[in-house]
This record gives sequence, structure tokens and C-alpha cells, in this order.
Amino acid sequence: YNAAMALWALVDGIKGQNGVNDVYSLLEVASLGGDDEYPLRPNNETFKTLLAVNSKIDDRFSFEQAKLWLHKIQQLSDSICGEAFIPDADSYNAALSLLSKKSNANSADNRYARSWLKHGHQYDGGFKSVNECSNTEAMDMAKWLLYAEESGVNPNVEMYEAVIQAWIKTGTKDGLLIAEEWAKRAILSSAPTRLETFHPIISSWALCQFDRAPDRVKEWIRQLSALSASKPHLKPDLNTLSAQIIAWRNVQAGMIAHLEKTKQSSSEENEMVFAAAQNCTQFLEEMLLDGSKLEGPQDAAALTTMFTHTIQAWGCASRFALLHPTSSVSLDASHGIREILKIARLFYSKIYGDEPEEYAQHILHLMGESYAEIASQMHQIDSAVDYDEANNICHFCEKIAHVEKMLRDYEFYSRKHQSSSFLSESKTVRHRLYKEILRGCAGVKSSTDDEHVVSVCKLIMDHLSWQNEQCHASGGSSGRVGVEEDITDIYVDIALLAKTVVKSPQERMYILTQVHTNASPFFSRRRKFDASSYATVDRARLMGAMRIAMGESESELTEPFLRNFDERPPKRRTRGNNAMSFVHEMMNKNRNNRR
Repeated sequence: YNAAMALWALVDGIKGQNGVNDVYSLLEVASLGGDDEYPLRPNNETFKTLLAVNSKIDDRFSFEQAKLWLHKIQQLSDSICGEAFIPDADSYNAALSLLSKKSNANSADNRYARSWLKHGHQYDGGFKSVNECSNTEAMDMAKWLLYAEESGVNPNVEMYEAVIQAWIKTGTKDGLLIAEEWAKRAILSSAPTRLETFHPIISSWALCQFDRAPDRVKEWIRQLSALSASKPHLKPDLNTLSAQIIAWRNVQAGMIAHLEKTKQSSSEENEMVFAAAQNCTQFLEEMLLDGSKLEGPQDAAALTTMFTHTIQAWGCASRFALLHPTSSVSLDASHGIREILKIARLFYSKIYGDEPEEYAQHILHLMGESYAEIASQMHQIDSAVDYDEANNICHFCEKIAHVEKMLRDYEFYSRKHQSSSFLSESKTVRHRLYKEILRGCAGVKSSTDDEHVVSVCKLIMDHLSWQNEQCHASGGSSGRVGVEEDITDIYVDIALLAKTVVKSPQERMYILTQVHTNASPFFSRRRKFDASSYATVDRARLMGAMRIAMGESESELTEPFLRNFDERPPKRRTRGNNAMSFVHEMMNKNRNNRR
């Protein structure tokens, strides 16, 4: 009966409520109608489930409804079980537990579905206007906790967390400030608080774009660090510390949105946008100087967030400077690009270091994500304004030597720690890095950079060929590699780049032949064991890109060139002079004689 009630409790709305109550009615009948020596009786679990589903009206917690049902449950216990039901902290928390679980599960933004930031997603983009329904529910939940205290029960940490989350759910500035007061109350209570208790508050400040939000995040981290002297489990982890950078990045986003809306543009506003990016860099450098070791995937994800948000902050500042030029000479797009490339240099000490393989796996992932974001931001900066060869600088072209170095460094580290590079997540990051670099190369306008682009394309193809060979040598998809990724886009982009950067038709045909040769091991095969276990390439799409790359002006060369790559059917094998061929020959002669 309890298991059936628990399942119905997971169903939203009146349907779930009726389901729980119907199952309880059956249990009540069974309890009163049996003559067994040990008859069925509702227990604490039964009553907690009843309280959990019946303390709500229209799926919102109601203090009066919860109080009514608590008294009703006490009466049921007296009449059916013959003993008093004395509610404890778990009983009071039962009325709130389903609400907090659903609040965590219903994050509206997929960006935060797997992140601790989901606890504050209501504040993404700024404070919301007052919602009376949300406010009423939060106040009722707070009254329920106080009612438990008045009844002589010490609320547990789950109750405090439910009240905090209820106020965070409002999305308002007042709701966030009230949630802070409840968090402070939890610290002073006897309830054993945990770091997760404060995540909704810290993540809300980090996302709200309020200009004082970074100070609030910093203050909470300071308080938790002080508390950790006596309660080590409250020491802020890398996830919590990353909120400082996330807060500055969101303050910058709010600042830019406001300036664009009001059409304001001056040196002072420009300095404010760049100052936010500089603060991100400052916190990142402090974090790295602290020497925190990556102890698992969560730490690696937190550090990746810090790097990518800092890179994005400089990218946004650079685009803002391009779109809203001011008299400031030092704070321009070129300054932003230089700061972005400084972040890339933070990896140099790691590339030639001697880390354990597990630690190297996280560094490789972090390096790939950061380099991909750098390439992406440089491309976005160049795409922010229409290119004018006389007046504009193509930043990707200007720094393409640095991009090529990043690619070589990533490959060096990947080969040094070969076992990490074949993991599925490593492959995904690698291919994203290649795609972002090729996108940047597509924006190259000056013919002086054509050789650099060709060199980068060859590097990418060489790296993919090496990865495929090593994957085959290590036994293919026997455990580490997993499902083959489709990397057609990479080869298609390289083929289309040939049209832009290789002017001579003969040289272009030579380059396209190399592209096809490098891609051919990834084509699908009739026999599965002949195909690559590393990745796949759609041959038809690649041939279409090669046709476009040849262009209409070379139409007389295109068809003969492409026919060189036609898939020819295998020749029919001639029968040799062996016993079976002799038997077939005699059978055919016998058939002909009968005719």
C-alpha cells in the first residue's frame, strides 16, 4: 500500500492526490475488516505520504491545508492504530519535500539542466516582477516551519532548504533577500547545514545581472570559508567559487543590454564593460594561483566554466567596442583579443608538465573547450561588423599563427596522453575545436593569409588521420571509443575553404584530392569491419562540397576531375583452373547437351 501511494504521489495535480487517497481508503478498509493476529495498519510512512499530497491546493503549498491534514492524521492514528501520532521533523518536512524536488526538476532553461546554477535559474536575465501566488506559497512554507518550532520540533535542514527555494522561486529581489535571512537562520539553528543549502542563493546572485551581485557572491563565499574552520564540509568548492566569474560575466551582459537599449556610448561605459571582463580574469588568475587540484569531473566542469565565461567576457567587450567606437584608444577590440590569447597561455605550464593520467584527462578537456571558445570568440568579433579591407582588421587572420600554435599544443598534449584522447567526450571537444577554427578561417579575406589557412587545414586532417590509425591499433570501439561521430562537416568545410584560398584550379584539384584521400577511411563500407571505428564521413556530401569548390568557372575541369573519385564496382573474378571450375564446366556442358 505504501509503495502504491508513493507512486501516485509522483503524479501532479488532483489526479495524484486522488490516487493516494484511494489507495489509503483501501488500506483503511483492510485495517478495520481483518481478524488476523497481525492486521494491516497505517504507519508513519503512510501518514507522511498522506500529508505530502494533501497539504497543497492547485499544486501549491497551503499552510491551513497542511495544518488541517496534520490534525486529521492524528485523529486517524488514534482511531485506527490505537496510538497517538507524534509528528517529528521528518513528518513536517514531508509536507514540503515533494515541492522542493519538483522545483529542482523543473528548471526551465536547458543550459542549467546539469549545472548547480539550475537552483537560481529564475534570476537569469534579472529580477522578476512580484508574483502574488509565489509569494503566498513561500510565506505559507515559512509559517509551516515556524509552526513546527512552536510545536516543539527542531526543523531539519531539508525544511530550511525548502523555504529558501520557495523564496528563490519568486524570482524577485525581495524574495532573494528573504531567502538570505532564512539561510542565516539555518546557520544559527541546530540543523546540520550543508554547502548545497546555499547554492540557490549564490547561483541567483550570480545570474541576476545586478551591479552589486558580485559583491554579494563574494560575501557569501567569505562567510562560508569562515564557517568551514569549524565545519569543513562548508568550505566552498570550485563550483561555488566559479560564481564570482559567472556574476561578473552576467553583470557585463546586463550592462551591454542596457547601453544598447538606451543608445548610450561613451568612454566611461566602454571602460565599465572592459572592467567586468578584467574582473573575470583577476578571479581566474587568483583561482589558479591558489593551486586547487582537479579532483573529479565536477571540479573540471567548474574550471571549464570559469575559463569559458572569462573568454566570453573579453569577446563581448571587444564586440561592444567595435559596435560602439569611442575616443578610448587602449580599450578596443585588439586589447580584448590580446587578453583572450593571454588566457590560452595559461596552459603552457601544463602542456609540458608531468600529470597523472586521470588529471591529464581533465586538463585535455579544459584545454579543448577553452581553445574552441577562443576561436569562436575571435570569429564572432570579426563578424560583428561588415568587413572593409581598407579600414577593418581581420583579428582571426592577424592572430592565425597563434591559432595554429593552439592547435599544435592541443595535439601535442593529446598524443602525450593518448589514452585520454579516445574518450567519447574528448572526441566531441576535439571536433568542436576543429569546427570553430575552420569557421574562423572562412572569414579570412586577405590573400596573404591563404598559406596559413591551408596549413591549418592540413594539420586538422593529419590529426584526424592519426586519431583514426591509433583508434584502429587500439582495438576500435572495444570499450573506450563508443559510437562513431559524424565528422562530415569538418571535411566539407575544408573542401569549401579550398575555393576561397586556393586560386589556381590545378592547385585546388590537388588540395581537394588530399581532402578526399584523408576522408576516405571514414566512408561507410559494405563490410562493417572495413569501416572506421573512430568516426564517419558522408561521401555524397563531401563530393557535393568538392563540386562547389571547383566552381562554375572551371566547369570544363570539374566533371573529369570528379570522375576520378567514382566508386567503381569490383571486377568479376574469373574462375581459375581448379577442381570446382572443372565441375562447373562439366555441369554446363551437360545442360547444353540436354537442350
